[in-house]
Amino acid sequence: MAIAITLAAVIVPLVVTSTTPAEPTTLDSERMLQRELSAKHQERIAKREARQAAFEHQMDSTILSHNYRFIPTMFAVEPAGSSHIVTNPSVELAIYGDWADIHLPIYQGFTPPYRLIMVNTSITNLADFTTVETDNGWTISFDSWLYSANDYTFTLEVYSKTGGATLSVSSSFYPTTTYWGSIMGVY
Repeated sequence: MAIAITLAAVIVPLVVTSTTPAEPTTLDSERMLQRELSAKHQERIAKREARQAAFEHQMDSTILSHNYRFIPTMFAVEPAGSSHIVTNPSVELAIYGDWADIHLPIYQGFTPPYRLIMVNTSITNLADFTTVETDNGWTISFDSWLYSANDYTFTLEVYSKTGGATLSVSSSFYPTTTYWGSIMGVY
């Protein structure tokens, strides 16, 4: 019996392996489908890369035009203050060339609990206005006294790859307020 099993094991592979052309097996079909999907996958990758490059170019052009709006979605007092969601659609920091339109909630006070005020003004006294390109996008900063005795520093970090931005408003008397949001061009 053991001899018959051994002979069957030797003969079956010889019978299975023939030199006649065979129809494509399921394995060959899967490989062809995989190559085909790979080509489609490569096409999708190329399209996504082109869209990403176009988005980054558009974001860079928007920042360099000096006509854009920062629209916050969240803000918090630093250090380690609780975050607040912004649902007011008119809250923004807009830059129009050499002046700014500001409608932002800012924390004031020397010690906690700080009070929240809404700064709603347009200013033309943008001192030390700079736009610097970084590895991640852009850093825009300027100073203003906001019609008060306190000097405020605005620092906007823009991330060209995502369109996101972080704004920090700091002053010598009050705590820093940090905002997270996005940039939108003004056309």
